[in-house]
Amino acid sequence: MKKILFILSVLLFQITSAQNCEAISPYQQGMLLEYTDYNKKGKVKSIEEYTIESVKNEDGALKIKIKTEVKKGKNPQARYQTLKCVDGNFYIDMSNYMAHQNQNQNSGTEIKAVGDFLEFPSDLAEGTILPDGAIEIQMGNSEASLAVANMTVSNRKVLENSSLTTKAGTFEGYKIAFDYLFTMGFIKFRGSGVEWYVKGIGIVKTESYNKKGALRWTRELTKMSK
Repeated sequence: MKKILFILSVLLFQITSAQNCEAISPYQQGMLLEYTDYNKKGKVKSIEEYTIESVKNEDGALKIKIKTEVKKGKNPQARYQTLKCVDGNFYIDMSNYMAHQNQNQNSGTEIKAVGDFLEFPSDLAEGTILPDGAIEIQMGNSEASLAVANMTVSNRKVLENSSLTTKAGTFEGYKIAFDYLFTMGFIKFRGSGVEWYVKGIGIVKTESYNKKGALRWTRELTKMSK
C-alpha cells in the first residue's frame, strides 16, 4: 500500500510540475520565432528562424525541441536545441548555442559542443545570483573525439526586473549580467554580456561586450508567430 501511495505521489508531482510550466509557456508545435543578429554599428549580420518541432511532457518536465535554420548569414545547416522546464524553472541547453556538426562530410570529421543547461529559476528577483555554466567543443568522428576548446559562463546576476520592446513586441522580463571565457589551448578570449530573460519564452535579447567593455554584437527576438 505504501509503495502504491508513493508511486501516486510521484506521478502527481510530475503532472503538477508540467502544468506549472504549461501555464507560463506560450510555445506550441509549429510556432515560429525569428532572431536577428546585429554588429556593433547596428547592421544586420544574420537572421535565424526557430521552429517549435515538439512540446512534450516527459517525467515531470516540459521539453521543447527547437529546429534552428539560418535565413541570412553563414552556416546554413539546420541545428537543434532544447528548452526544458521543471516546476516553473527553465533550463536552456548551452550545447546548442554553439553546436555545429559535419563540417567535413567526406572525411567523417565533425565538430560538436557538449555542455550544461543554464538555469533560470522561477523565483528570480533583483540581486539573484544564478548558477554558472560550461560548454566543451569536441572534434572527431562517431568512434572518438577530442576536446579542442571550452567556454564558461560565470558571475550571472539579475540586475533588474524591467520591460523590453523589440520588433516582436513588448516583454516583461529580467535583465541579467554575466561574464564569459573562451579557451582554445593557450588562446583565451574574455568578455561580458547582458541578456533579457522572459519567463516561459527564454532569452529575447543579448548584448555581448569585449573585455574592455565595448559592444561587439546584439541579438534579439524580432518575430514570433503561432
